[in-house]
Amino acid sequence: MTNCAIIVFVKFPIAGKVKTRIGNDIGFETAAELYTVFVEDMLDNLNNAGINPIIAYDPHQAEDDYCAWLGARRYMPQQGEDLGERMLNALRATFRLGFKTAILTGSDLPDLDPVVVHQAIQSIQKSPACIGPAKDGGYYLIGFQKGTLTDSVFKDMEWSTDAVFDETISRLKKRKIEPVILREHQDMDTLADLKRLTANPANVLLCPKSMALLNTFMQS
Repeated sequence: MTNCAIIVFVKFPIAGKVKTRIGNDIGFETAAELYTVFVEDMLDNLNNAGINPIIAYDPHQAEDDYCAWLGARRYMPQQGEDLGERMLNALRATFRLGFKTAILTGSDLPDLDPVVVHQAIQSIQKSPACIGPAKDGGYYLIGFQKGTLTDSVFKDMEWSTDAVFDETISRLKKRKIEPVILREHQDMDTLADLKRLTANPANVLLCPKSMALLNTFMQS
């Protein structure tokens, strides 16, 4: 494995605190249960592919609680007032730990093929940055070399809009940073995303916990 940190942002699965958009449609308890298995499937896939990510956790819940849920892993608390500041600080923290490159992703990506993460790891060795566009106009993954990390893509960004990806690319190019653009993917934000997940038979193997729970939910 190259000297690359893989950071996964994780929240503790408390009803009403995670996947609230989906929760509005299916109930917050069910949404929290789904988020739980989304994270577990994603981390299982990464581990099985030889990737041991750093868990950047929401510090509103104690680290011991994350350890009880996700087991013995490398943890670090998220720090910052908004999403951009938290992401920037997490990337900076891994560089201070001695990593030469770092990639950050969300945790509600149960069907993310680890091949994509390996592609990101390889691309960031030669390119200054990489980014994975999301179908909703945001992005699900971003990575930098130590010397090319810029705060410009994290400050004063209007998050959770369909302009985030395009604005990020624009800001990178203004600083002469040409990122590798990975394949498009989508995290789990809406009922349509859940239906897309269950419609792909390959996901029975890729995210078995998520598929089992979703099938139970769909049949109820």
